[in-house]
Amino acid sequence: MFRHIRIGILLTILVVVAGNQWLTENRFSSWEKPLWISIYPVLAEPGDEVRRYAEYLDAAAFEDIVKFFRQQAQRYGRRLETPVVIQVARPLTAQPPALPTEGSRLDTALWSLKMRWWSWRNGRQDGMVSDDVRMYVLYQERKADIALERSVGIKNGSYGLVNAAASRREAAHNRIVIAHELLHILGATDKYDLYTGQPLPPGGLADPSRTPLYPQERAEIMGGRIATSATRWRHPASLAYCVIGAETAAEIGWINDSK
Repeated sequence: MFRHIRIGILLTILVVVAGNQWLTENRFSSWEKPLWISIYPVLAEPGDEVRRYAEYLDAAAFEDIVKFFRQQAQRYGRRLETPVVIQVARPLTAQPPALPTEGSRLDTALWSLKMRWWSWRNGRQDGMVSDDVRMYVLYQERKADIALERSVGIKNGSYGLVNAAASRREAAHNRIVIAHELLHILGATDKYDLYTGQPLPPGGLADPSRTPLYPQERAEIMGGRIATSATRWRHPASLAYCVIGAETAAEIGWINDSK
């Protein structure tokens, strides 16, 4: 009896999740109106420095992301003047579920369900406009000898997790990572070698028709880096040195027959 009830509950959850994903995917790909993006600063570490940094953040701190999407949309002839609008929530102290250490589909699906529940419980704040996407940015002190944990954006989902340094010196890099993960949510795929970080041609290059091909002057946002040769790269200084390439534009619905 209990087994049948448990199976019924799981099936109901799967149907609801599948329905929401279908609606979300269609809303994202249509680009008929601006997407509202809520950024939730999360205090990933205790301490006054992290808290003060998170509390100072407002929509202006992320204006470069809005500008980036506007400029790139214009390159592809999109009619929507402002593709994304950003609002910033009050900092959270509650911590999201830890990312799965294993990359199996089951682990990812279970984590996704936990994350949806956590987001529902912690993401509601008075004065916030109903959003399309929630980006939870986990701010922590930057330690020179320790790399930040990986960031994720769930394809055709409605949320992402970004690990970021609570430092004004790192703010431009944080915005690149947020834009990258946001594009994952919208359907874009990575275009770099997962082991070396090298951008993969042609889609991972900002200008794949350049002659000679290297060095590139800018980074394709999903390639993540500026390829200086076929085996070497450097980080872009800001979103001003990034573009959305044609492959990424097609993945998020910017290249179609009904522009």
